[in-house]
Amino acid sequence: MTGETMQPMPMSPRQSPAKIGNAAVQWVCTRRGRTVVMAIVAFTILLTVGGIHNRDVGCNFPAYYLLPARCGSLINLVLTCIPQAISSKYHSLSSNTWRPYLPHMPAIIHSPFRKPSNTTLQLENGELKQIPQHLKKTTPNFHLLVPVEKDSENFCKTTMSGMILNYPPPTVVNLYGEYKDASQWDNSTMQGIQGYLNNTKYVKDEDLVLIVDGENSWFQLPSDAIIKQYARVLEDANARLLETYGVDNKGEQKFKQSIVFAADKFCPTDDMACKYAPDSVLPATLYGEKENQTAAERPAKYLNAKLIIGPAKDVKELYGAALKIFEKKQAQRQSMQSVFATMFGVQSLEREAERKRNNKSAVAKVKGLFSAKKEKKREKLQTAETTTASEPQQKEFSIGLDYTHALFQPFAYCVEDELLSLPHDNSTDTTRYQHPNTWTPYLSLPQVLDASNPPFWRFDLEKDNPSPNKKAAYIDKLSPNPDLDVLPDRKTPWSDVPLIQNTYTGSVPAIVLRDPLALHRTNAPVGTSTNTDEPPTANITWNDMWYASHKRALLRNYFRTPQSPIGYHNHLVGGDRQWDTRGGRGGVWTATESVWLPWGEVDGVCGTVAQLKGAFGDSKGVWLHETEDDNEGGRMRAEDDLKKKVEEARKKDEERIRKEEEKKGNEEVERKKQKEQNEKENKDREEKEKKEREKQEKSHEAQMKEIEEEGRSRRWR
Repeated sequence: MTGETMQPMPMSPRQSPAKIGNAAVQWVCTRRGRTVVMAIVAFTILLTVGGIHNRDVGCNFPAYYLLPARCGSLINLVLTCIPQAISSKYHSLSSNTWRPYLPHMPAIIHSPFRKPSNTTLQLENGELKQIPQHLKKTTPNFHLLVPVEKDSENFCKTTMSGMILNYPPPTVVNLYGEYKDASQWDNSTMQGIQGYLNNTKYVKDEDLVLIVDGENSWFQLPSDAIIKQYARVLEDANARLLETYGVDNKGEQKFKQSIVFAADKFCPTDDMACKYAPDSVLPATLYGEKENQTAAERPAKYLNAKLIIGPAKDVKELYGAALKIFEKKQAQRQSMQSVFATMFGVQSLEREAERKRNNKSAVAKVKGLFSAKKEKKREKLQTAETTTASEPQQKEFSIGLDYTHALFQPFAYCVEDELLSLPHDNSTDTTRYQHPNTWTPYLSLPQVLDASNPPFWRFDLEKDNPSPNKKAAYIDKLSPNPDLDVLPDRKTPWSDVPLIQNTYTGSVPAIVLRDPLALHRTNAPVGTSTNTDEPPTANITWNDMWYASHKRALLRNYFRTPQSPIGYHNHLVGGDRQWDTRGGRGGVWTATESVWLPWGEVDGVCGTVAQLKGAFGDSKGVWLHETEDDNEGGRMRAEDDLKKKVEEARKKDEERIRKEEEKKGNEEVERKKQKEQNEKENKDREEKEKKEREKQEKSHEAQMKEIEEEGRSRRWR
């Protein structure tokens, strides 16, 4: 066989591409082929309409990984990736990156302070040797608004706790105002808040606004912690909104949440807005599975209008819409609570209607793909979607509730041991406080505290004096005093201090809310109306707050900050690292007049001996006058002098008003006399003119008669 050539032979039978294509077409034309193709197309359409996005719901992989080789793998993968009602991150509110589908949020929530300007950074790095002129703050502001009617002991506790935890100087609304009823107070409060937010000199759209009840709010976590908690509450809420309602024609999220209200367990049964409040994100069995649950045994789902946080732009629009509803009497009651509850109910109804429209639209799209009239139906759907997108958005307010109480915790309607003051060190067995149906694996501190300063942290002013001379960096009254400035070690961690924690949701709230007016509310099951039962409330007092034993020393530390290296530095670099451009520390601003009232002074707020004793609860004397002899007696005399001055000023005002009224009365009498005299003169003049006219008429008649007589006599002649 030498010299013979081997003919090529195929190693395996093959078909040409044309034959393969013909075979595929023939298979698709069979009943089985048509069924498989239609199933694949339908499944693809449902995935597209359902709005599946690459988000952290338990499957961290790109969207194209939803194409495995085997159908069984696909089913398992889809079942694994079904989003839960509440994401796992919301249980722990752990840190994570922002997702691209989130709506625009105020810049301040990304970190305690936004990145300072280049000028500030150059000053801090020493690149600039001289401070530029007219250096201005470029970072967003954080505003704390406090509606309050009077300067009371409870108001002093609220403002003191805010100062200890480094919140912005409060801006008080309605202080010392006089109102005939609660409705007028609520209307004035909303107008005052709206007026302040409209002041572009102080408030910018990207700023963050926190509004708290002026007499019943106690701050527990530092200001930077509540901002981070707020950001994470929004992240989870917007993820759920995207999952439920999807995106619009432009690919943008249909509904967003940027404003968060406190969540309550109770709503008056005769207020229609209560019926339309959406269910809580917490399981209904959180407090047990028994029938006829009381208000305290149900997860919070109702809006509480006393605590709110959100971007200045959105909060301003919200209060503008609320005032219109109040003025038009469109809420069931003329109260701020009823107005905001109504707005929340309207928003819920509109969102539910949109969800139903989406479901119908999705079904119509699938049917249209497999019907002879698909083009016509598609045109109708596009027209309906365009019409919906162009409708006014007066029913959407971007509001939601803090269901787990990560931000705000009302005391009213708490079951026994729901709120406890617990340390989280090794000495505490937190498993003792777990409940059978709780949704948290264990009780722990919020991770946002890891980035906050320790609770008793302070700067060592003796070692680090920013002043260029040898003088102290603080006023004499704030000089370190071993009797007044005793604090635990500055590095004491948050886990060593007792923090109020909700043992059912696991949250450690940033602010807690007393509710003394809850005593008149019902504690009966839903659908009944009785006011005989006293509602349960948390067994938490002012002395249970973690700073209770160190209030005076912590407040002294807060007052020193502007004179410390931190305060010196913050002012030096233009205020980029400050909360408020107005400045001020240790006092309050008035919303309307922008007047500064110092805290603890007799001519400011919280300056009476009774107020200071109630707020501090110690026997160390008058604030900033502790070392003076007879400081309480001196303050009481100052109070009496101030009362006398106020009384004298009141009497002078009354006398001035009386004289002005008397003067106005005399002027009115003079005007009346002048009027009567003018009327008399006019009347006399008219009479005189009348007589003159009559005289002239008679003279004219006499002349005419003489002429007639003369004419007759001439004719006779």
